[in-house]
Amino acid sequence: MKALSAATLFLCLATSAVLGDEAPVKGSASAIWGERAQGKTYRIAEDVEIDGVHRKYVLETSEGKFAIVSDALMAVRLHEYGVYEQLNEHTGLGQFIESFGSSALAPLKFGGQLIISPIETTKQSAEGIGNFFDSLSSSGENKNSERGSFMGGVLGTDAARRELAAQAQVDPYTDFPPLAKRLQELAAARGVGSLSLRGAMMAVPGGAALPSLTANTTRTVMFSASSVGAAQGLQEALRTKTAGQIMRDCREKLTALSGDGELVDVLLNNKNYTPADLLVIAVALEQTGAKDAIAFVRQSSAAQDRTTAYLNRQQAEMYAGLKRSFGFDRFLAKDGFVLMVLKDHRHLLALPADQLFWTTKNKQDISALGASLTAEKAPAKEGKDAKPDKLMVITGDYSKMTRGELAKLQWEAARMTLTAGLVSNPKPAAKPAKPAAR
Repeated sequence: MKALSAATLFLCLATSAVLGDEAPVKGSASAIWGERAQGKTYRIAEDVEIDGVHRKYVLETSEGKFAIVSDALMAVRLHEYGVYEQLNEHTGLGQFIESFGSSALAPLKFGGQLIISPIETTKQSAEGIGNFFDSLSSSGENKNSERGSFMGGVLGTDAARRELAAQAQVDPYTDFPPLAKRLQELAAARGVGSLSLRGAMMAVPGGAALPSLTANTTRTVMFSASSVGAAQGLQEALRTKTAGQIMRDCREKLTALSGDGELVDVLLNNKNYTPADLLVIAVALEQTGAKDAIAFVRQSSAAQDRTTAYLNRQQAEMYAGLKRSFGFDRFLAKDGFVLMVLKDHRHLLALPADQLFWTTKNKQDISALGASLTAEKAPAKEGKDAKPDKLMVITGDYSKMTRGELAKLQWEAARMTLTAGLVSNPKPAAKPAKPAAR
């Protein structure tokens, strides 16, 4: 049977019953997330489904319910909602907004600074002035108004949003509705090119709340992989550069890596990615140093939803982190998957997976992929001297049955965290593994 796409393996939509060698074990939010399963104005629904690869959550908040797939994206949403709660309190930032009145009045209050303010914000340095005009000239790179706008760049609201997001360690272009709306409200209320956000906060009661934003949210997941090795630089780029500038930088990197400008355009115009996602992917692929990155770009450009897009980003981060443990040669697209061919000719498949069960779907996909890879190589040794020529690395854990079946198919199973890298000699988990700290 032809193997399904990697995106299908990522999601494995459970619209039909899972029939196979092993049924996934359901989980409970409190067992998986502990104290983080519930907060002042939110809770994670206790019953957690798993499709054989990823856990499926429902985040219930004062702003509505949100379906979230995967531990990684759940960690991001919990962090973002924690920031939203703080931004929504009637102290600190709440008083900041009230002190300036409604966002509709902000342009009137600061209208006289429309042209001067962007330059003042950058302390009138030659570099700052150059960056301001560069941001205007690159605005055409951004074809998605939700990622920022030309007028937002002129009026300073986009810069205000980026500054606040950087201090709170969140994506300034987040697609999480509550936080996205609140960031935009704050950016507008801040006024056109007024004082820096931190400076303005010093002028209102409770202003000290701002520096504690990151400290009060228990995890920083803006860049879930320190393995990318450039987290600080990425954060600074998102703070100082417009969406247009970031998209231009991504275009240059990805075109150089793939050699296909048209395909890069498809990826950059895919609205399931934020500029932060695209920047991480571009930097991660660059850091792998592997040839044929076009295989990864092609697969990523086809993402049909937000979950798949985020998992593609996480996979890029995984490969960047694994560079420390393996010698990379080139990317390889095979049966809908994107693998890494190592210098010793083995194949490495990195998958963002919460817990891998040996369901019929996974069995078919992995068996077909393995057979396809083996057919291209010389026959492997059998018996005691046989060594796995295929490696699979996931971010979660494997069921006991999955480990055994992978071994039979000559797959070496390993785990990694995006902060600590490869986990050596992992043991099967007796119960669903908790998401790794980020």
